[in-house]
Amino acid sequence: MTEPQGQDPTPWELLRAMQQMRDDLRADFAALGARLAEMVTQVQYAADRRTDELRIKAVEEDVTAMKRERDTERQEARSVRRLALTALAAPVVVGVIVAIVTGKLGL
Repeated sequence: MTEPQGQDPTPWELLRAMQQMRDDLRADFAALGARLAEMVTQVQYAADRRTDELRIKAVEEDVTAMKRERDTERQEARSVRRLALTALAAPVVVGVIVAIVTGKLGL
């Protein structure tokens, strides 16, 4: 709105301008309040961090336990393989020894 030079605004125009400024300020404060409501306090953030650290620690402990179990299972598998190999090889070796001994004795 353009005003002619040298003419002051009327009281009603001033009142309307002030009401518009007040409405604008209310809208701005409402928007700011909505944004602030979405923000997290330091206490909440610290609590979330502690919870996250506890979860991470629990996962790390689970991974460590799983590694230990895997290593134990590998050791057991090795010992079972050795036992199976021995169980298969021992009768053959005994049979060969018996054959050699009985062959040399001439029985």
